[in-house]
Amino acid sequence: MRRVAAGIFAGFAVLLAVTIVVARRSHEGLVERDYYESATNEFAGREEEARAGFRVTLPDRYRAGESRFTALLETGEGPLRGARATLETMRPSGTGEDGTYELREESPGRYAADILLPRPGRWMLSLAVDAGRFRARRRWTAVALPEDPAAGKPLPAGTFRSAAGAQEVTLSISPWPPRAMRELSFAVELPGYPGASPPLVDLSMPGMEMGRNRVFLARDQDGIYRGTGTFVRCASGGKGWEAAVAVPERGKAVFRIELAD
Repeated sequence: MRRVAAGIFAGFAVLLAVTIVVARRSHEGLVERDYYESATNEFAGREEEARAGFRVTLPDRYRAGESRFTALLETGEGPLRGARATLETMRPSGTGEDGTYELREESPGRYAADILLPRPGRWMLSLAVDAGRFRARRRWTAVALPEDPAAGKPLPAGTFRSAAGAQEVTLSISPWPPRAMRELSFAVELPGYPGASPPLVDLSMPGMEMGRNRVFLARDQDGIYRGTGTFVRCASGGKGWEAAVAVPERGKAVFRIELAD
């Protein structure tokens, strides 16, 4: 019994030693080793940016695949000229699809480059700006939307396209234009959606308490989710509504709808 216990202890000691050695030799970037120094530099950099009146305007939408990235860089004296701007794109799940892009100054303070986000979903982006003595850095998280094969083509009347997180959502309402107190058909397309639960549509009027008005959908044979619902008539005469498509485990896509009467 003592020999068995001794063997188990020895094996555990060897495993612990190997774990410590591997941990010391590998660095996955999950823990900042020089945290204090990095934090100090970060605060100092932000103070310098504030003194210079630095402002950066970034895109508000990203799409998977090739796209154009543009950043507007300004200081209190106007557009930031002659800077070196570098964009890094990083996939949280690994480094196999990371990219680095040098932005070119296309006009005063306007820096751009063609970038590639190979797949839809969450990405971490980092923009480094070097203008001699002045340096700035921005880090943020963005969601790349699925590629739109019909990009540039107008959608049919009563059809809207957006996204719930990384899930593309297309909503169609008929007949169009919609009228209050008339039964309407709602159709929702979710390309590649694997969820077992169907989406639903919440109808509401911004700034008004109209009570719950929900359209329940069921999956049809063609893979499109369909259901019927009604926009109630507002006593104030308002015609502006919102249709929020809630996709389980994905999020919501909100569409603005204007009634005909």
